[in-house]
Amino acid sequence: MSLKDFTNNRMKMSHVYQPVTLKVLLQQNGQATIDEIAKSLLLYDQSQIDYYGLRTKSLVGKVLTNNDVVEPIKQGRSLVGYRLVQDDLTEAFQSPIMT
Repeated sequence: MSLKDFTNNRMKMSHVYQPVTLKVLLQQNGQATIDEIAKSLLLYDQSQIDYYGLRTKSLVGKVLTNNDVVEPIKQGRSLVGYRLVQDDLTEAFQSPIMT
């Protein structure tokens, strides 16, 4: 069976798993790791994006903001991101967790 026949006639579209997996494989000359495929699938999983968005706002962003490492970026009343407060990042990249 050809890939074209499979995608046109036999592939079931209950979710994006199969087409995203095939897209990754085709973009990488027919081979990809499980992690590469999983990361690509996450791009299409809005529930995971929402979950980590909430965690970023309520946990990580709050701690980094309270410690003057980042400052919030807002559009109106909505928090849309963070920016580093420090201009000199040299010390941050020499931290043991960054190496």
